[in-house]
Amino acid sequence: MAIFGENYLKSKRTQETSIPSTSSIQFFHSGIKYEFKLAKRQNVISLMPKQIQMKINGFFDLILRKQIAIDLFNDSKTMRCSKFRITKLNHGSHRIILEKLLLENSIHQIKSSSTSIIPEFEWIYNLLVITNECFEDYNKDRNYFNKPTHDFVLTSILLKLNNALSIETPIWLRKQKKLTDYLNLEGDNYNFSYSNSITGHIDLLLYDDIGNNLIIADYKPEGYFLRSLPQIAFYALILRRLLNINDLNVKCLSFNKNEAWIYKPEVLKEINEEMKKFGNPKLPWVRILKTI
Repeated sequence: MAIFGENYLKSKRTQETSIPSTSSIQFFHSGIKYEFKLAKRQNVISLMPKQIQMKINGFFDLILRKQIAIDLFNDSKTMRCSKFRITKLNHGSHRIILEKLLLENSIHQIKSSSTSIIPEFEWIYNLLVITNECFEDYNKDRNYFNKPTHDFVLTSILLKLNNALSIETPIWLRKQKKLTDYLNLEGDNYNFSYSNSITGHIDLLLYDDIGNNLIIADYKPEGYFLRSLPQIAFYALILRRLLNINDLNVKCLSFNKNEAWIYKPEVLKEINEEMKKFGNPKLPWVRILKTI
C-alpha cells in the first residue's frame, strides 16, 4: 500500500465495500496480539476540518477492513518505531537536555499534582485524572487488587475522555525509493521517498479541537519519557505522511499517572543536535528522519 491519501480516495472498490459495525478488531503482528479499539468516532471527528474528517474516516475504514500492510507488520526485517530509543546517554545528560527543552518551551510538562490548570491543556489534566482513577482501588489494597494493565488504562481513557478516538492504531510506511536517489535534489526535498519500511502501533489517538491538533499519545507507566521520545515522534510523522495532509497539525503526548509531556514531533531534531554534545551516539532514526 502506498500513500493512503491518494489511493483510498481514488478507489471506488474501497469506497463501496461495506464497513463492519464493530468498533474493535484484533490483529496478530509477528505473533503478538494488538486490539484496535475505536470510540466516539463521529462525535470527535465532527470537530475536525472537513478535509481531515474525510482522511481520518477513510483511514479508520481501512483498518476495520484489515486493508493495512499486514506483510510489513509480520516481516521481522521491517523497522519498528518501538526500537527508536535513546539508550547511549547517561542520566546526567538526559537531565541537561530536558531542562533546555523545557526552558525553550519545546516540551510542556504538566503535573497531575498541579493546583493550577492551563486552559489550553485542560483535556490533559482530565486524562491524568482518569489515569489516576485506574489506580485508586489498587492503591487502597495492593494485596487484593491487581495493578492496572496497560490495556485497562488505555481503554478507560478511550471510554471516558471526550476527545479520545482510538487505541492500538496501526501505522506503516512502505519503502519506496533509495535515499541515494534523492541526494542531489536541491533543498533536501525528500517528498514521497521512504528509505525504510516502518511500522508501529499508536497507544492512544486524540483530537484537540482548541489547537486543531491530532494528538499521538503514548502511555509510559515507568516514565523515562525522553528515552522513548523518538518512538512517539515517529508515530506522529508517519501518521501525518499516511494521511497526506500538508497543513495537518500533529502533536505528541507522553504520559503516566504523575505527569504528561506535550511536544511537536520536530523536537526530535533539536534532541539530535543536543545529543551531539554528549558523544553523538549512533542514532538509527537520523537518516530516516529526512525522508518523512
